[in-house]
Amino acid sequence: MKKMTSPTSQDFRDWKKYFSSKRYFINNLDSYHGPVIIKEVSNIIMKKDTEPETETSKPNSPADEERNNIALENGQPYEIIGTVTDPHVTNMDFVSRIISKSECLAEMISCGTVILDITSENSLSLKPILEFLKLLRELLEIESKLNEGREGENYKKRYLILISTVMTWALTKPLDPDTPDMPFIETDFRKRKPHPNFRTHYDIENEVIGMARKFKPQIGTIVVASGITYGGQEDVLFYWFQKAWECEPLLPIISTGGNFLPLINVQDLAKVIYKLIENFPKKLYILAVEQNIMKQREIIKALGRISGSGMFTNVPAEKAFLIPELDQRMYDMIMLNVSMEPVFIVEEMGLEWTSEMTFEENVPTLMKQFTKARKLKPFKQFRVNYWEMKDKEREMKEQSPRSDMSLSDEEEDDDDDDRETTRQTLALLKSGRPFSNEEIIGYIRERLLRRDALNRGWVLDGVPTTLQECSLLFDIGEEENSVASEDQDTFDEDVDLYNNVLKKLLPDIVVSLEATDEFICDKAMRLPNGDGQFDEEVVLQRLREFRAGDTNETTPLSYFEELEIHPMRRTVGDHNDYAMKSAFSAVTLRLGRACRYKKLIDARIEAEIKAKAELDAKKNKEAKEQAELERKMKETREKNMEYWAEVYASMQEEEEAALAAETEPMRQYLMNHIFPTLTTALLEVARVRPDDPVDFLAEYLFKMNPTGKMLEPGFNLQAEMLLKKIKMLDDSMKDLDIKIDPLLPPDVDAGGPTIKKKIDNMFSL
Repeated sequence: MKKMTSPTSQDFRDWKKYFSSKRYFINNLDSYHGPVIIKEVSNIIMKKDTEPETETSKPNSPADEERNNIALENGQPYEIIGTVTDPHVTNMDFVSRIISKSECLAEMISCGTVILDITSENSLSLKPILEFLKLLRELLEIESKLNEGREGENYKKRYLILISTVMTWALTKPLDPDTPDMPFIETDFRKRKPHPNFRTHYDIENEVIGMARKFKPQIGTIVVASGITYGGQEDVLFYWFQKAWECEPLLPIISTGGNFLPLINVQDLAKVIYKLIENFPKKLYILAVEQNIMKQREIIKALGRISGSGMFTNVPAEKAFLIPELDQRMYDMIMLNVSMEPVFIVEEMGLEWTSEMTFEENVPTLMKQFTKARKLKPFKQFRVNYWEMKDKEREMKEQSPRSDMSLSDEEEDDDDDDRETTRQTLALLKSGRPFSNEEIIGYIRERLLRRDALNRGWVLDGVPTTLQECSLLFDIGEEENSVASEDQDTFDEDVDLYNNVLKKLLPDIVVSLEATDEFICDKAMRLPNGDGQFDEEVVLQRLREFRAGDTNETTPLSYFEELEIHPMRRTVGDHNDYAMKSAFSAVTLRLGRACRYKKLIDARIEAEIKAKAELDAKKNKEAKEQAELERKMKETREKNMEYWAEVYASMQEEEEAALAAETEPMRQYLMNHIFPTLTTALLEVARVRPDDPVDFLAEYLFKMNPTGKMLEPGFNLQAEMLLKKIKMLDDSMKDLDIKIDPLLPPDVDAGGPTIKKKIDNMFSL
């Protein structure tokens, strides 16, 4: 999409020339809702084409020219234009022109009625809608300035219909915990809490509602919260219609299926749009849902029993994505659990329903529509007071009366509004006890009511933190809300909006900075030591207490949500962005252009120049300090390098000497007892080169061992040779028949039989 710059007055006049109240813009013409909405809008066009045209007169004033411009539109044809999701679609029935999404903003501005369907959009695809709303707001602001003093004149009024989704109600708490099935109605829309994946849809709804309130004479807007649509080719329920038609053996019911699903026939949704265009109501928000409340399992069982196999299976929620055809949007919607009752479209609009029968009773007809639409054949393929809690406690002590000051002296200086607070503060200081949160909140409320806070504005940091503190700060109490002229003509839903709160105390914007525990702990560790509140145990304890108390039932954000002050939630996670530039930019954008008062502009410019100079000076100082540190480190390193080298060489020599001394006995032992024999054996192995050198070496060493078992056969070569000679001698003596008695030690008795036997078996020398 082309980038749009902020429009000027001339841009507004140029666009105004092309504005036509007869032109209707519809986005996503080829979407599921598109064709049926086109058909209903075309019915309006055909009806209005038959209305008589009015004559124009010669303009005598800008107002006359304006009226004539309106009248001249009667000569223009009614037309429907819009965008498509499929670039291959080049024409559609009843559509005059299909506009490229990259060039649609200017065309949208020129249309008298804009219908925006965001039910099937995701957060990324909603960018063009957000850009259009931003541009439209800027143009309305320009038009409002140009029309100052012309309140009684006629000028072209625009209309904007936003078709949103009931998913912006997904996390809304029940009206009565004892009866969780109690249905919501339109007037409960301030209580709605969106599904996380539909937060952008929720923000767009609030933007459209805010635009209606601010530019009421110039534009009429309304939000239509559509239920889950069905009928025709189907959308969210497509998978179940398809599987029922295919007679899937087991039709899946996600989880237990006991959740309530608000439904509406797509034809009925288009009729609601028709009625809104025909007679635009004084409403901000309506519910487009059916009167019959059904549960998920009732819907799926109706399909299965009438058009399918009649068999079902409960699929755990965590396993639902194992179904290939089930995407995130379908899963989110089928798991919705909200009970709603349409009041406006039934009691005031008088909508004629496509069918008075229930969904279950309509299944046969719906299945026929589905197969026809899908062409299915059987099994064929932003300078303000800034305060925080500790600042106000310190301020209370600093501004409290001194002990030597009488109360009457202070009363001469303070007005009546401060006297009671002064008395209470005096009494508290004399008691010696610390201030309680309620007393600090009371002081903050008194401070917010002072003229400087009311005129210049204020920022409260970290206050309030609970719903009780919100009530103490903003409840009306004994005060009264002033009745402004703009409050005389208010919307029906806003009549009782500020009955219980002091309107002049309410903030214009609420910002919630959100961070993970890891980021907060990491940031605390980066802070200088010495502050006990940033000790690890203290930080962790405070985090635990905060997380325990930060629930949907206790968060102060809910208080503001119900007052139509929708908090801006910004994630903080950059340690380099301590100035919170990203969050500040978003807040500035929400607040709009700053006050154009010259003194404030000059002060802001001066502050920006000063801040830039301080930042540059800080960077230069840090750079110089870093360079000086690096120079000193380099000198120290070079100076110590030589010393470190000498120490290293000395240590190496000492290690080598110690190692040599330690291994000397070992070397001598090896040289004397091992190496002589081992060297000879290795040479013999090298010479003979046996097949098993290790075994040969072992045998050779045993035989060549000069001090081992020399006389045992097989262990010494000389012993073997000697034994051979003895054997030869013994054989010779046998032939000579010479008997030689064995030589025995004197202490051996040769007479024993055992000894005798052993001697006979030995050779004698």
